[in-house]
This record gives sequence, C-alpha cells and structure tokens, in this order.
Amino acid sequence: MDITRRNLPLNAMRAFEVAARHCHLRRAAEELGVTHGAVSRQIRQLEAQLGTELFDRSKNRLTLTLEGRRLALAVGEALDRLTEGALSVDPGSLPGELVIAAPPSISACWLLAMIGEFNRSYPEIEIRLDNISPLQQELPPDIEVAVCFGEPRAPKKVVRELFRETYGPVASPALLPPEGTVSGPRELLDLPLIHDRHGRWQRWLANQGLSPRHARSHIYVQDSYLGICAARDGCGVFLADRIEVSSDLRNGGLVALGGATVEARHSHYLVTDLPGVISARARIFAEYLGRELGRGPLVT
Repeated sequence: MDITRRNLPLNAMRAFEVAARHCHLRRAAEELGVTHGAVSRQIRQLEAQLGTELFDRSKNRLTLTLEGRRLALAVGEALDRLTEGALSVDPGSLPGELVIAAPPSISACWLLAMIGEFNRSYPEIEIRLDNISPLQQELPPDIEVAVCFGEPRAPKKVVRELFRETYGPVASPALLPPEGTVSGPRELLDLPLIHDRHGRWQRWLANQGLSPRHARSHIYVQDSYLGICAARDGCGVFLADRIEVSSDLRNGGLVALGGATVEARHSHYLVTDLPGVISARARIFAEYLGRELGRGPLVT
C-alpha cells in the first residue's frame, strides 16, 4: 500500500464513510446524490488500493470488518475537522448565540467543563445554557443542542444516542478505613449510603445478594449532582457514573470502590436540528462533543 497526501483517494473515502455510517449502499448513494453502483465502485477501488476488505459481504447486510471500523473512525474524525475548519473561517457563520440545554446534574458534572473548553476555541460564540428535566419529553423550540437523559419526543429534530451510564460506588478517601478501600460489597453497608431519586442502590445491592435495609444509615438527595457533592464532602457512598466523576477520580477527590456496576435504565441522547437547518455554531459544538465523548461524528 502506497498512500501519501498526494494520492489520497478522498472521494472514495468520503463514499466509504457514508456507507460505513449507514451500513447500506443505497442509503449512502441517496445521501451523496449518486448511484448505488458509483458508491460500490468507489469502495471496491478503495479496498484494492488499501489491500484489505472494509466490509463483510457474506451476510444479507453490510457489516464493517475490523479494518473497516478503524478506517471509518479515522475518516469520520477527519471529515469533522475539515468541516469545522471550513466553518471557522467563514466570518459570518459563527458569531451569535448558541442555545444548549441539559439537566442540571449533567451540566454541573461534565458538560460545563466541555463548554468552557469549547468557548476558549470559539470565543465569538455566545453560549446560553438552559435547564431541562431528566426524562423531559418535550423540548422548547429555541433549543439548538440538547443533552437529554432519556429519549425525548422530538419529531422535527435529530436524536442520537450518546451513551448509557454505568454506575459504581464512589466515596471520599476521608470516609474510608486507613487502607483506603473496602474489601467487598458487604462492607459498604457499614458506611452511609447516599441515594438519589433513581433508586439505584436497590438494584446494585440486589445484584450482590444484599438489601439497603442492612445498611447502617441513609442520606437522600434530589439528583446525582447533589449525590456527588455529598460523597465528595465525605457524607457517604454514592453510586455515580464514571463520566460524571471522571475529574474527581483523577484528582483524588473521590475513589472508586470495587468493580461491581449497574447500568442505567435510560441512555443519554444528543438532540440537534435537522440537516439543512442546523446552524454552523450548533454543528461545530456537536462535532466537538462527539470527539470529547469518543463517539465520532454526531451530525451529518
């Protein structure tokens, strides 16, 4: 394989990225505005140039090979950066207000930090962050980008799943015994358990053959943000998502206790305007968010 900047098959890579995203040649052709055969030929030529198969065609539908998944991720990220770069030099496309919405716990735990980093790169974009409720079904019409907990009803928007949280117990080091950890789930019952309104301790302890009734004491808070604050202050043990407490785990403000986890009943979703309607500001922010969360392209 002899590929350099001078002979990069950019058109074929673009066709491959769209086909990889849909895993369907006809839908890729419709998005690109070309024929099914043209997409197929470009992908075959790309495979020949790379010397490897990018799709497994042995079943009734296209599936990416390992090499195909690697290339799709790389090409998708590259196209995001190209789009972002092109939009960033358009003097009229970026200045103005971008309305973002999220539940307060998401904003406080991780979204605000990402917004701050984004704002340092795009100071001309004025960001307004609004609150919405977890599991809120209807979104205000002026919201351009929303991070929702639970899938909303948004028929005139694009809704994409971001991730599903996985919760595990965390606590302040000051709360723990001198050895800095606990030996198992049963020992957690000797510490105060911090509950939010989602009732995750019941499920987590049941998976370990235990019950909250056996805990020494309980503290109840409204949402996960307050639960994390309480755990950080040494009030007890909280079941937190690793994304929400990633900075606390890195700086030692919280420590993870054991490997047992429980999956959330609902996922997080990104909501944006439809293609052709979405603003340059919203597109750039959604692409940035996808990269930060390791999700690749989140807009088309």
